[in-house]
Amino acid sequence: MQRLNGAAFGPGFSANGSKVELEAGDYGLRLVTAEALDGNPPWSDIAIHKSGWDGSQVRLEWQGKAGRYALMLPDAASVAAVRALLPKGGGIQASRPDSATRAWSHAMIWLTFALPLLALLAVVSQHDRIASWAVSQIPVEQERKLGEMVFAQQKANLKLVEGAPLELVRDLGARLTKGSAYQYEFYVADDKVVNAYAMPGGFVVMHTGLLQLADTPEEVAGVLAHEVMHVEKRHSLKAMAKSLGLMATVTLVFGDLGGIASMGSDLLGLKFSRDHETEADREGLKALVGAGLGPQGMASFFRKMAAQEKLDLGFLSTHPASEERFAAIDAALKALPDAARNAPALPYDYKALKAALPK
Repeated sequence: MQRLNGAAFGPGFSANGSKVELEAGDYGLRLVTAEALDGNPPWSDIAIHKSGWDGSQVRLEWQGKAGRYALMLPDAASVAAVRALLPKGGGIQASRPDSATRAWSHAMIWLTFALPLLALLAVVSQHDRIASWAVSQIPVEQERKLGEMVFAQQKANLKLVEGAPLELVRDLGARLTKGSAYQYEFYVADDKVVNAYAMPGGFVVMHTGLLQLADTPEEVAGVLAHEVMHVEKRHSLKAMAKSLGLMATVTLVFGDLGGIASMGSDLLGLKFSRDHETEADREGLKALVGAGLGPQGMASFFRKMAAQEKLDLGFLSTHPASEERFAAIDAALKALPDAARNAPALPYDYKALKAALPK
């Protein structure tokens, strides 16, 4: 039996299609997640047609006791699995509507898609503005709930570290986020990959690999300031709107978190735009100065990371470095008053802290 995923239509299912799991075998189909389905149809009772604009999808149809059912298989792997299980002589047929249906379909295509296509072009041209507006409509409380759900999924795969390393990160984080509308939670994970990332709502994770590469607490503070600004400026939500589409953002506005949160690691892997990285650098430097933390650490650590090409630098995969970016950080540092640029060194024994990291 092959375990597949699809969208089911018909009695008992949503008009827009219900996500279901199904098992396909030599006999036919069995829908695992649909107990109300009346019967498990054999291949002999199932009509199989190509679907989608390019014919890459497959639509399965059969007559059940409660009515007509249809099942869409949208991905190539499911289509290939069904093709392999079809009885000898069976196949996937292209739908062949009659001439009246074709004429009606052509007319509907012009009526249905011409104006929406023009509207779509207008939306695409204003995509960034619309995405920013949609994100601005999401309450902080809603974003926090999304972050809680995403972090709950990630936490099971993290080996969290307690003790001095976590105390340092939380202390620096508290100074950087004082007065924020977000309730931040900072964590340290035992992972040799040089990485740090922030989730929507204020969940920030730093790897021990990054703490090991850093030489001063100011460098750690520089990374934290950058990540905090991604949260404050809602860059993750904006990247999501750009990558996953505006509908994903609209579902957040109206409180539908399940589908978005289920993407978990996909959300964490979203790349920030160059503008967002520049803004996180610029605002992060301001946050460091406001917290009385030396801002030089941000520049020194980011350059150090860029120079370590042989290391596994997860941070740079979603936070790409460039000489242009470094030049902007250096220029911002030079524009700071001497007192802010040369803040007193933080009173931490960083060598002892690194020695306390898991080996």
